[in-house]
Amino acid sequence: MSVRTRVFSDVSLSVGDVLRLPDEEGHHLFKVLRARAGEAIEVVDGSGRLFVAELTEGREASVTGERPAPADEGRVTLYQAVPKGRHMDLVVEKATELGVGAIVPIVTEHGVVRLDRGDGKVERWRRVALAAARQSQRLRIPEVREAVPFAEAMGEAGESGVLLHNGPELPPIEDAVPNSAVGLFVGPEGGFSEGELALAVGEGAKLASLGPFRLRSETAGMVAVARACAAVPGGIGEGIAGKSERRP
Repeated sequence: MSVRTRVFSDVSLSVGDVLRLPDEEGHHLFKVLRARAGEAIEVVDGSGRLFVAELTEGREASVTGERPAPADEGRVTLYQAVPKGRHMDLVVEKATELGVGAIVPIVTEHGVVRLDRGDGKVERWRRVALAAARQSQRLRIPEVREAVPFAEAMGEAGESGVLLHNGPELPPIEDAVPNSAVGLFVGPEGGFSEGELALAVGEGAKLASLGPFRLRSETAGMVAVARACAAVPGGIGEGIAGKSERRP
């Protein structure tokens, strides 16, 4: 059965239920995609199960069946120093498509982007993550958290942390990621400070490299997630590469 798109619901569902679509999802379906009653959609419920539903009048959908779904464990957390401009939007979008579990903006010594609660940036990144999860057919929307200081983030990641840094003596990222969850640390354009590198080592994190070239911060974030997700067991769920929503 051809479906319009995939939507996300916070509630647990069963076949036969009638779902009242969340406002944002309903707007996307009926205003952006111009969906009509009788068309089919996929619904991921609050427990991560995948269903097919038929749109009805009044922004509701009747759950008609359940579909098998691949694992989407999201074992990779990206701790990203926020790049200048709107580049963080691209990082969030692509990291979501690649299978990241969570994205945490971090405040570093050499960072130049100021992050203030209430400035709307985190809420925008969460909307970007939702749209990217929908487009890439994820079973979960990665958590986008409020910004935290580098020391707090590193203390949280501890021995599961992998800090990306330039250095010919450093191992490639694939050799540094553990066989379970991993926290990737990507610094600002100016790199991590000596104090931050020392703190990371003191917390048990590993230092690793993405190769011989100096990448921009946003490029490094996307490359790091792609390579780590490929290396960590369960890091990337099965999917259909390049599939996008059908539009009228």
